[in-house]
Formats: sequence, structure tokens, C-alpha cells
Amino acid sequence: MRVPFIASIIAAVLCSTAAGADSTSTAMYFHSQVQDAPECSATIDATGEVTHPKGINSPAATCPDTFGWTQFVQAIQAEFWKNWANDETIWVSEPKPLCASDDATDCCFWKRAGTPLVGYRDADGKVQRPDKIGAPGKYCPYQPIDWGGTDETTFAGGKPGNSHNATFLKELDPARVARQGQVEIVYRNQPFTAYTTALELYSKAGLAKLYARTAGQAANSKPYRPEGQGVSYPAASVMFKVGWISRETMLDLGYVSDHDNDPATAPQDADNPYITMKINASSDAGKTYKEDIYYLASITGSSKALPEWHWYAFEHVNNLGRCDFTGCNDSFGFTTTVTIKAALQPDPKKPIMTTFESNFITPHTRDDDLKDDLAIFELGKRYPTGKMTDGLAALFAGGGVGTGAAARDVEHPSITDPAWKSYRLKGTQTRFYNRDGYPTLVGASITEGGFVNTASCMSCHVQASVNAKGENGVPGVGSTGRLNLFGLGTVVSGAPENSDFFDRGTTNQRAVQTDFVWGTLNAQGPKVTGAKK
Repeated sequence: MRVPFIASIIAAVLCSTAAGADSTSTAMYFHSQVQDAPECSATIDATGEVTHPKGINSPAATCPDTFGWTQFVQAIQAEFWKNWANDETIWVSEPKPLCASDDATDCCFWKRAGTPLVGYRDADGKVQRPDKIGAPGKYCPYQPIDWGGTDETTFAGGKPGNSHNATFLKELDPARVARQGQVEIVYRNQPFTAYTTALELYSKAGLAKLYARTAGQAANSKPYRPEGQGVSYPAASVMFKVGWISRETMLDLGYVSDHDNDPATAPQDADNPYITMKINASSDAGKTYKEDIYYLASITGSSKALPEWHWYAFEHVNNLGRCDFTGCNDSFGFTTTVTIKAALQPDPKKPIMTTFESNFITPHTRDDDLKDDLAIFELGKRYPTGKMTDGLAALFAGGGVGTGAAARDVEHPSITDPAWKSYRLKGTQTRFYNRDGYPTLVGASITEGGFVNTASCMSCHVQASVNAKGENGVPGVGSTGRLNLFGLGTVVSGAPENSDFFDRGTTNQRAVQTDFVWGTLNAQGPKVTGAKK
């Protein structure tokens, strides 16, 4: 049972001091906007080909929630967990320079077509197979699908689990504890990997060259831009950040229950199972590894379908606190039945109620017991499962996703696993402010655990940049220096600051942007000059 004062620690009024029990509902009104246009829909076939209604020329902009679901289905069809690159197969440990020509050796190559698309050509000019598919790369980026894919991810970037020692936080905000014990893997599709390799963005050396080119343009070529936009990923590029949580942590936090007490099985909710996978993870930078079954708890993805990317977050329906702080908003996939006052109230003494299927799930609240008519958040509880729309059901069926029987392979996800239907869209983001002038916020309970109430994918990622050394150009990675009521740091929201990238009133470059891609933080290696001919 939760201690009584826990909920009151987190104020829901969002700087409001006005009296009235609607303080939380007032704030949530600006999170509940219907994102999709009325005519939005989508169909998909087994090859991943998506069709939108005629007249919708930019589905990512006009139908952001529908588009988020199509991205989800397409990534599953592509078996992202076994075929896509991740941070450790792109930003490799001992990067070689980019090949300066087709006959260069001991360097990293990329092709406009063919297999492998990217890779390492050794000193003898031979293309070398990665040491282990799915494991961190050494010399050059590689895409697992080019080598047959992988049945198990070996990941050195895991976080040490600490769930057993976090009794207080387990009661206060279990998602924050889950975040600290997750293995967070960012999967990248082929267009992303090819572009990263072609521009040599996989190493500090290449990023230093990027800075020199772009900063030189700003200093010497103004008002013109012969280098164009600098880094600008292809429209087909996709990033898919997945929070995997170990079986031990899932049990300890109460996300799942072990009914048979059999350590060889993966405990599940029969009605809403999680996708699971065997991961060989290290929490000490690759010194030691531990193999375990991990649960797919959340996904934060983005597509370069828009110039500033299209952002979306998914969570498993059973995640504790899934809709805490900002609510859950889905204009396409799932609805929940709510009964509220009708928009028109002719007689205040005789309220008229209406029941409808809503796109929005509001956070749980409770009275603060202070006789001030204010409601505060009640954290860490589960939320309604909702009702799948006919449009989403058709999308899953057309794509062959989640159509299989109940039996599952706990070590290897599959396209047809019905557990994919257990995931819900938390929200999408395509602009810094909504049309009401309110800064847009999107944050998954685990991925942004502890700072969900200020999380903005766009505002954080627009800061992604490098300095003259090819290192992080805007220190802090989205931090503000301000604390929330937990004492944890808040993160930025709203539009970017010009002063992050240029000295005030000048084109003197302080940092060069990397097109919303924070993966460059993983870049390694000393500065190099060129490949051997």
C-alpha cells in the first residue's frame, strides 16, 4: 500500500494557485488536443506498403497519431530487434576513417545499393564480417540484416539494476526505478545507418570534420550556405528507442507477477503479455555480461518524415504510471469511455452529462485533503486498457502483426506475437508549441522516468550537436538546471535557443547541430586524417 503523503509530494497544479477542484483538468486540457484530422486512416500490406486517403499529402503532419501507429507496425514487420543497427553497431569502439575511394583499404565503406550496405574493408581490401552479429562493432558501422540478422542482442550499454535498494522510490515513482535498471537500445534502420556512415558521423574524427565544414561556412561564406543544411538525414530514416527491463526488475517492481515461481519461465499477464527477448547485457562497459530475459516496456521512436522529425512514444498497457503527469493521447488506435459535462449547459443547476469515446486518458488524481478543493496526482497506478479501433485492428491484420496464437517464444520476438497488441500510443509530437501556444510535451513513463512532466522529445533532441573536437556541443543533454518537486532535474521544452549554437548576434558557431541525433554522444576515436590508398 502506498504511504498517504506520497501523492501530495507531486503538485498537479503546474504553477497554478487558483482555487477550484479543476486545477489538474485545466492543465490536462492543453494535453488532450485531437492530433489527427477527421479524414485520417491508413492501410498496410504484408510488404509494409502504407496507403493513406487521397488528399493527405503529408500524413506525418496531418495524421500524426495514425502515422505513429504505421511506424510501429512497419518496424515490427522489419523485425527491428534482429535486423536494424543500434548505437553500438554504428558508433563503434575503434572507428576507422571513411574510405576516400572505391579502392581504399583499412577504412569504412558505404554503398548506394548492394549488400553489405556499410562495413569494414581491411588492409587487403577484403570486406570483413563483424566479430559477432548483434554485438558492439569495432572498426566500422554495420547493419545486422546484411549478415543474416541476430537472434540475441549483446549490449554493453546496460544500466546496473538497483530495484532491491530503492524501497522509497518504488513507492514514490516506480517508473523512475525501472528507468535506472533498463537496457535502453536505440535501433536504426538502413537509411539512417547508410547516411551516418557516408558523412562519417560515426566517429569523433568525422564529427570534427562536420564542425569545421559547417562553422567555416557560417564564418566565411555568409550570407550563403554552399554546404546546404549540414546534417540532414534522408526522409526514410527511423530511430526506435526501446526500453528493455530484466525479468528480475519486472517482478520486483510489480510490473508482472510470478504465478508458478519457475525461474525458467517469463511471468506474464495472460490478457496483456509483454514482448520478451533474450539479451546479453553488460552494466560495466563490456567487462562482464549477464544473459537474461528482458521485457519490452516502452518505445520512443522518430521518423525523418518531417524536417524536425515525427516523434512518438508507446508503452505497454500494464506499465505502472503509464499516463501519469501528462496523460495519454491517441486519436487513432484506442479509445476510452468517459462521462463528462456536455459542452453546453443551459441551466447550471441542472447539469447535462454526455458519454463518448475519448482519445485522451487523464492522469489519476485525488483530493489533497487540505480543504482547498485542489486535486493532486496519484502516481504509479495502472490505467484503462481502452478499446482498439476498427482502423487499428485493420492495420494490425493487414500488416500481419499480432495475428498469431497465444503461444510465444520468450527468447525471440516474432511479428505475429499477439503481445504486440498490448502496447498503447502515449502521444506524438511534430512541433514545439501547439496551436494554443502551449509547449508540447511527450515522455514515456520509463524512458523519461522522473521528469515526464517536462519532457519534450523535440526540445531535447534539437540540442544534439558537436563542437570542434567532435564532442558534445551543448552540455547537459536537455537539462535546465531547475529541479522538480522530487529534487530531480527538469528538462527543456519549447523552441530551441539560438545561443546554444551561435555567439549572440554573430555567426560564430559554438556548436554544430546533428539533425536531432544524440547518438553522436557515443562517438569514439582520436582525430584522423584519411584512409590508406
